[in-house]
Amino acid sequence: MRTIKIFLASSDELRQERIAFGNLVRQLDNIYMKRGIHIHLDVWEELDAAFHSRKRKQDEYDEKVRQSDIFVAMFYTRAGQYTLEELDVAIDENSRRDMPTILIYCRDVQPGDVETAELTEFKHRLEHELEHFWSRYATTDKMHLDFVMWLQRTESAGQDGLKVENDNVTLDGIPIARMSQLPFAADNEDYREMKERIASLTAEVEQLQQAVDQMPTMTALRDMLQQKLNELNALKEKLESYQSSLLDTARRIAAMQLEKVSGTLQRAMDAFEAGNLAGANALLDEIAREAESHMERLEQDQELVHQDIDAFQLQAKTVLADVNTPIADRIASVTAIYAKADDWARRSAYDKEKYAQLLFDYAKFLNDYAHYEEAKQIYLRQISLSEEIYGPESEDTATSYNEIGVVYTRQGDYPQALEYYFKALAIEERILGADHPSTATSYNNIGFVYVSQGDYPQALEYHLKALAIRERVLGTEHPDTAISYNNIGLVYSEQGDYSRALEYYFKALAIDEHVLGTDYPNTAGDYNNIGYVYSSQGDYPQALEYYFKALAIEERILGADHPSTATSYNNIGFVYVSQGDYPQALEYHLKALAIRERVLGTEHPDTAISYNNIGLVYSEQGDYSRALEYYFKALAIDEHVLGTDHPNTAGDYNNIGLVYSEQGDYPQALDYYFKALFFFERILGSNHPSTATSYNNIGAVYDSEGDYPQALEYYFKALAIDERVLGTDHPSTARDYNNIGSVYYNQGDYPQALEYYFKALAIDERVLGTDHPSTARDYNNIGFVYYCQGDYPQALEYYQKALDIRERVLGPDHPKTQKVKKHIEAVQSKMG
Repeated sequence: MRTIKIFLASSDELRQERIAFGNLVRQLDNIYMKRGIHIHLDVWEELDAAFHSRKRKQDEYDEKVRQSDIFVAMFYTRAGQYTLEELDVAIDENSRRDMPTILIYCRDVQPGDVETAELTEFKHRLEHELEHFWSRYATTDKMHLDFVMWLQRTESAGQDGLKVENDNVTLDGIPIARMSQLPFAADNEDYREMKERIASLTAEVEQLQQAVDQMPTMTALRDMLQQKLNELNALKEKLESYQSSLLDTARRIAAMQLEKVSGTLQRAMDAFEAGNLAGANALLDEIAREAESHMERLEQDQELVHQDIDAFQLQAKTVLADVNTPIADRIASVTAIYAKADDWARRSAYDKEKYAQLLFDYAKFLNDYAHYEEAKQIYLRQISLSEEIYGPESEDTATSYNEIGVVYTRQGDYPQALEYYFKALAIEERILGADHPSTATSYNNIGFVYVSQGDYPQALEYHLKALAIRERVLGTEHPDTAISYNNIGLVYSEQGDYSRALEYYFKALAIDEHVLGTDYPNTAGDYNNIGYVYSSQGDYPQALEYYFKALAIEERILGADHPSTATSYNNIGFVYVSQGDYPQALEYHLKALAIRERVLGTEHPDTAISYNNIGLVYSEQGDYSRALEYYFKALAIDEHVLGTDHPNTAGDYNNIGLVYSEQGDYPQALDYYFKALFFFERILGSNHPSTATSYNNIGAVYDSEGDYPQALEYYFKALAIDERVLGTDHPSTARDYNNIGSVYYNQGDYPQALEYYFKALAIDERVLGTDHPSTARDYNNIGFVYYCQGDYPQALEYYQKALDIRERVLGPDHPKTQKVKKHIEAVQSKMG
């Protein structure tokens, strides 16, 4: 457990604010203890007041300053003698060992109060002699938020739990500041108008609801109520997104407030802080126009050019925050702003550490919005600069390697991703040791790549290595340990070992609920993971229960306009597809699509995933033209953003092939299936479950065409892969047995058909249980064979078993339930 020591200095006029800051630090201590960090605060009121004849009490306070990691000074109208002495001690200590970090906060002077000459002189000395800058604040909430944002940047332990929820800024669910006390929100005209309109609409909805309750048959009233509800929900979503954007911009300003900035940039920052986003953007545009002349006189105006670069970085945040502008336009504008800042920083000898941070922010923006090739190039330059600044054997360089590894992973370039992850691991093991949380993170990253490659033994090996470190170093009650349990659960889930998967997912959930609480994104992630296993097992009510738990948390904590919320909508949509409830499925997949288009844009792989999911619903409904429309939309995005050499693009080819196959257009189906197979083999290799799926799809087309030798050839290729990679007790292997059985059935070789159908049944009963749709499928197939053999009692027995499962799991109205009922009727008619 690492300890951060904070010393707080201020004059007695800010006594209440010192108390409030002490309460804030106690809250932060509770949060950061879960991250392995203890935060200790020293204030003079709480230090030993005993008299010592040989030294001043102030000397003891000064010694506490020297021992501190962070020195915080607050000023209003006065600069007390002892506060200034403590600050001088902090400055002297900082010059010797670069510690403590000095943070100075000056409250805006209110009308009627006057700043003393001593404070004015001190500020002048601070700025002009010591070149240290302070952070202004108008309210205590603003000062608290600025401090927390600074702490998150420097000591976040890889986490960023700052969110806006219920009109509060919270950290890991704990309120830090009220939006009503943050001028950048409270005084923002758009924000106020949205809040007022929401209040007005809420009252209208309540009145209309009362009227509908009194006159439930009035259709016009019900329609009006629904219209107002739709307007209210849309406005709430817009407000959530606007609040998040304002907070993100406030982070950038907080990072700049301790630096020297130009007068116009300071006015832009002040405009934003006063709630005038449009005014801030106008001033930043003015800076951008004036900046060209500074760049022309680079040798004379280098300092001004550097301030312009700072302004560009703020402008990137304010432009992205303007939710009234379409996301595509914002992405284009911000890309151009970052490109200019990068170019100017390169040409003007910009501070290297600040340049490295600029490149990091630039690359992260590009990565977030799926400009992967560009992000990769910027990350590579950032790595080169980090190595120059910190050396090739620094933790910062290892972090950069991990970051670019993430980009390669998203691009599906797994060999390159592993190369960078192993580079990061080598550095961390050498400089941090084998028992360090950062080393564990690299093990996790490597494990994820092996999962994507279908190499589950290797994946498990690296995830267990990460778990061992975290249990030893952080303990068994730490959120990072829970992450390792989740990762191990994922491997078992992919292998079809659902009982082991649930065991590890519930271990993770127990930690996160105990340590983080039930209202935290990590806990929502646990619920989603558990829901996925139940869905895979065919236990759809349980799956929906956990998915809706996850959704409730994400809507409360992250808001209705967040990619994680969209993922939960997708998960719920998949369950409804499995249950045959296509209207509900479409509703949730369209909700997910709306979020992704608004937040990520129409050229993002996650948006393509939503198009694919909607295409699936239409395909299941037999609306093949609509299915193809959405599948081709997904393909267009993935080919443009990810390229043709990516598993997602290969998956799109498979989906399109499936629709052509369902339509009986077998040449087109084979064309797309072979495209998918080509890329799966090239990207993932010939021993990957996705490659096996392509073999199965091709085999199905040959089976439908009556080319049974070709069908068997491809089905047995799929079986060979799945038995090697997944084992003989996996649902995918059972699927292969079923497919082979179907060929023998179509050839009239009923004994061979039964042999493979019973092999499939044995696996599904063991792995999925007797209440799963796949088990019902096996019973149904066996019933077919007995029917064709004229063994009607046996056929009826297996059809009835299939019906019992489908009625329980899918419901009596599901198309598959209705189909098996018709089979039973056919048998009964034969039996007389």
